Amino acid sequence: MSQDWMLEEELARARLAASSLARVGAFLAPYKREVAAALAMEVLWCLSHLAGPLLVQRGIDRYLGRADLGALAGLAALYALNTLGRAWLVGLELKLLTGSGQRVVGDIRRAVFDHVQGLCMGFFDRTQQGRVIARVDRDVDALERSLVWGPVTVLSATLVLAFALAAMAHYDARLALVVFACVPTLVLSSEVFRRAGIAAYRRTRADMSRVTAHYAESINGMRVIQASGREAESVAAGRGLIQAVRTSALNAVGVWSAYLPVVNLHYGLSGAAVLFWGGRLVLSGELSVGALVAFLMLLEHVFQPIEELGDLYNELLSAQAAAERVFQVLDTEPTVRERAGARDVAALGGRVEFDGVRLRYAAGAPWALDGVSFAVEPGQTVALVGHTGAGKSTVVSLLCRFYDVTEGAVRLDGVDVRELTLATLRRNIGVIPQDGFLFSGSVFENLRFGRPEASDAELTDAARALGAHELLSALPQGYATEVGERGSRLSHGQRQAVCYVRALLAEPRILILDEATSSLDSASERTLQGALRRLSAGRTTFVVAHRLSTIRTADRILVFSGGKVVEEGAHAALLERGGAYARLHADAFSTPAGWLEA
Repeated sequence: MSQDWMLEEELARARLAASSLARVGAFLAPYKREVAAALAMEVLWCLSHLAGPLLVQRGIDRYLGRADLGALAGLAALYALNTLGRAWLVGLELKLLTGSGQRVVGDIRRAVFDHVQGLCMGFFDRTQQGRVIARVDRDVDALERSLVWGPVTVLSATLVLAFALAAMAHYDARLALVVFACVPTLVLSSEVFRRAGIAAYRRTRADMSRVTAHYAESINGMRVIQASGREAESVAAGRGLIQAVRTSALNAVGVWSAYLPVVNLHYGLSGAAVLFWGGRLVLSGELSVGALVAFLMLLEHVFQPIEELGDLYNELLSAQAAAERVFQVLDTEPTVRERAGARDVAALGGRVEFDGVRLRYAAGAPWALDGVSFAVEPGQTVALVGHTGAGKSTVVSLLCRFYDVTEGAVRLDGVDVRELTLATLRRNIGVIPQDGFLFSGSVFENLRFGRPEASDAELTDAARALGAHELLSALPQGYATEVGERGSRLSHGQRQAVCYVRALLAEPRILILDEATSSLDSASERTLQGALRRLSAGRTTFVVAHRLSTIRTADRILVFSGGKVVEEGAHAALLERGGAYARLHADAFSTPAGWLEA
């Protein structure tokens, strides 16, 4: 299956359908007892359902003719009890299957979410956020009814249909043949609509995924949209996508709305034929009135199951498209894998070495890094500078093993990172992102991402150790302040302070900081610079640097251009050399407050 998520997912072929639904069905295995019990109830319900016409036939033929009201009353009571029993079975079965359905869907959603957590960063770089959300949410929901109710509906409809046809043949084989004659054309019609329906539902789900992706992107980028005055364009794009969903959904509904009249047409024509020929048989004395009435009632038991199978079929078309999309996620293999026998190291020393590293993100793509080699000793602070796209962020991504090198090696303490467990890397490397990402919750809760077992006192002590306590305690509810989605209720400086303290609590041996390009007020600038000095003390630190104050204090500066290290050294020496760094400095340096990339 293609891993290129920029392609249109609706290109999935019908040959995937059966296998996708079968794989989804495997999630039912832990609940086979509940499903078996529901199937047993369904068999009883079918027998009860078919008993109605038989009771009516007996009442008409045996008791009405001889005016036996006592026997007729007993038969009516039996009919009522049969109806009550059927209603009780339906309620019990509904409760059982609904509970099982929710558990199965929960299992699928957990499987998708757990799998997504283990995918490499390349997947998220290629895939729109909204499309991932659609898989975990809407596509999984689409599976619930067809997955749990599907087997029960198939059993019920098949049994009712088989028993009804058998009863018809018992009453009169000639009339039964009239009904049987409708089956081939109905089956042929169903196949025609099946082919049209699956294509329509694939298109609908793909279009809905685009809408979700656009919503997520627009909400995340609302500040930029409004600041740029692009609201009208964003609205127009959203309306276009919504119109596409409406068109494809109407096409899918059109297929289904054309199918139901075909079923009803067969039902009506069969009923008319049975009424005419059956009436002749009654008049000739070859068939009783009760048998004709029962036969007409059984007609409903023939075509209602076919209609129910059609309803299920409609749901299966949607579920089939959803299942294919869910398994596109589950079948996406991480390109970064932990090797068998990888070493787990509790604490690394902090030496980092890049040895002839080359990387490209796809075959035939330009080299993102081309022959990068350097070594950093434990405790050193290294600033990575260069224009956007020069390779700075790629270096730290390889260090964290978000990607694997194409050629060469990245080593920690002399060991190739591919020979270390991912847990070792995550435990020993702390990352502070440029945007100061925070999760919804309080400041305390965000700090505990660094050390979940830490007490409130330990959290505030860590903030004091970095000089960030005053900044965080000044919040409206102090450390109990809710930060909002992505930390939206905090200033950029406050978000960065939380990230610094969180990194300190994790006690990494190697620290990676992607400095923000946005300017800070002087107080926040001083607080964060002091926090960075304390945080990086004794740790190997890589800073994707944008501020002159950070660059000046770095032990070394690596200057990147075109995926290569073109210069390295200290700030003053590089300026004196008059090379690439000096040109970058001249282009980007505008005020004593900081360095912002061109």
